[in-house]
Amino acid sequence: MLFVSYFLNWIVILKLSKVLIAVQDGKIYTFAFSLDKLMFVMHDSQQFTSETIFRARIDKLNQLNNSAFVSYADGQTGFINLELGTKVQNGSILPLQLVWHGDDHKQSKLRTNWQLVGKYVVYRGDKLNRVSAKISNIVRDKFKVLLDKYPGDWVVRSSVNESTNFDCITSEMIQLYSQAQYIQTNAVHDMIYSGIPNYLKLLRNLALDDDCEIICNCSQIHQSLIAYQDMWQLDILTFDPRLNVENLINDYQKLLTTVIVETNSGATLEINRVSGINVIDVNNRLQNISNSKLNFLILDEVYQQICLRNLQGIILIDLIKNMTQEQQDNVMDYLKKIFKFDVSNTKVLGFSHSGLCELIRNKI
Repeated sequence: MLFVSYFLNWIVILKLSKVLIAVQDGKIYTFAFSLDKLMFVMHDSQQFTSETIFRARIDKLNQLNNSAFVSYADGQTGFINLELGTKVQNGSILPLQLVWHGDDHKQSKLRTNWQLVGKYVVYRGDKLNRVSAKISNIVRDKFKVLLDKYPGDWVVRSSVNESTNFDCITSEMIQLYSQAQYIQTNAVHDMIYSGIPNYLKLLRNLALDDDCEIICNCSQIHQSLIAYQDMWQLDILTFDPRLNVENLINDYQKLLTTVIVETNSGATLEINRVSGINVIDVNNRLQNISNSKLNFLILDEVYQQICLRNLQGIILIDLIKNMTQEQQDNVMDYLKKIFKFDVSNTKVLGFSHSGLCELIRNKI
């Protein structure tokens, strides 16, 4: 199958080699490949993208739990957690940032402390004037010069190092600072700032091959990519109005309904969702490989399935039992490495007393 043609350890240096962005049946689909293997499938809402900032009203305040239900954007409702000491009441108006759209069963989630995320830096507000980063003194001195011109609470992302083109970083800081000034000036409007679509999140968060081609069939999307091309160093942008991803969509929809996945590593993955918890059961279908070795070989394929299916919330991986503590530690170390290459924030929690490997993956 296309989705499980895979080999060990290439994820540790994962870079996208091709990205297809297509408007199909009223939705925007994004298919991202690494070494010709499909890794991420994203689709965007035509209504609101996450990271959009709204002027919202608190409808029902729960002071005991420091939380509230809010309304925004012509009748949309959502949920927020408040910081301790936040002074608001029912009817209070404040800017909130959309974190997750919600669905038919759950409320949208928003946050009070909005931030602007770029490929190189994050703007977190104007209460502090600092640059937070694990960077060399040479790079830090360059940021200090920019901080005088563009004050704020900045975080340098982990992908930045001495080889990063600092002109690109400067351009992004100017852009984000300008956006922040606009948001603060226009806080009286219902929708203050339009968020980042998922196809841009992929290009923002993941490394690209030098010859990575980004193909789209929508002129408006193509123009938005051109606007980021120099700053994000997007090398090959192709506009193809005939691009059709119908077959990819059909294959992907079949994948989502497939419970049993046979992998090239010699294991079978059984993937189910039980009471909101994702369970991945690993079984050995070969006799010529030890269970301990298979547990390690299967991790790349487990990662690929989690990303492709966009599994969210609690994820339990039932690896083959009887691992030593050292083997469990190796599994943990490797999972932490590969989940650095993810568009979502994933926490690798460890092994439970029952031997299940536990992860929590944030909603996108």
